[in-house]
Amino acid sequence: MNAGNKHMDFPFKNWIVSEENYASLRLRELLAYPHGMHHVLLDLNFYAEEMQMPGEQHAGAHYLSDQEQDYFAGLASVKRQREWLGGRYAAKYSAAGLLREMGYPHPWYSLAVFYDENGRPFLRSDKNGSDFPDISISHSGRLAAAMAVSKGLCGIDIQKVTPRVVKVQERFCSTAEEAVLRTFFHNSQDNHSIILTKLWAAKEALRKTANTGSLPGFSALELSEIYANAAAGPPATWKFIFLWKKSSMSGNPVNTTCSAVVCLYADYALALTVRQDTVG
Repeated sequence: MNAGNKHMDFPFKNWIVSEENYASLRLRELLAYPHGMHHVLLDLNFYAEEMQMPGEQHAGAHYLSDQEQDYFAGLASVKRQREWLGGRYAAKYSAAGLLREMGYPHPWYSLAVFYDENGRPFLRSDKNGSDFPDISISHSGRLAAAMAVSKGLCGIDIQKVTPRVVKVQERFCSTAEEAVLRTFFHNSQDNHSIILTKLWAAKEALRKTANTGSLPGFSALELSEIYANAAAGPPATWKFIFLWKKSSMSGNPVNTTCSAVVCLYADYALALTVRQDTVG
């Protein structure tokens, strides 16, 4: 890492739209996950406001590892720069917050994000230690999202709601799943685009927990039930329950139940999950 003028505190706190430290009780109950969790949403519009001032175009890169800086320097467009940078800031901030709550403080800027052979992000540090939280990263529109968990493999996905999702619903929503959605949300004020985006985000979050060379297809995840957390305050939160269709080593089908928690932030659907069979 470059020495630079770095601070222990996260210098971009005005980017934070929402965060939950060390797992809210609501999320842990819905996911049946009693361990440490942290997630954050960052507003990428602040990148344009703060990082594009004269002489400050790449100011944010000073908080990256040398390898991350090399990659960042090769990104041609400002849009890709802010998405990539925002995702990494979110992941490092979430992981540092979780580590601090667990009693293993690491400065957020000492953490570096890399990818394993299966394309999943993971953390390294220029400080001592190697047992870091699992992380997941997503971005859509003006928002970047990331989560970190102390045990198991996690997945997060954020999707901006647009009418286009209705045009491509056959790619990720079966006739049976459409029936489940319509039955559950028949009294909802949400339009069809919002409802479908909830499903899309939930499936994407679950797919990110697959520690394999290729992500499972959308059809491998079949929505079977939706549970509403009626006691929770805003934002409204739902638990989407799926049957994950897998094949065993012998080629025989093995189906497991999995779930993702979904909520709405303005015109974005946010989904989070932890794969239970990876929790020791």
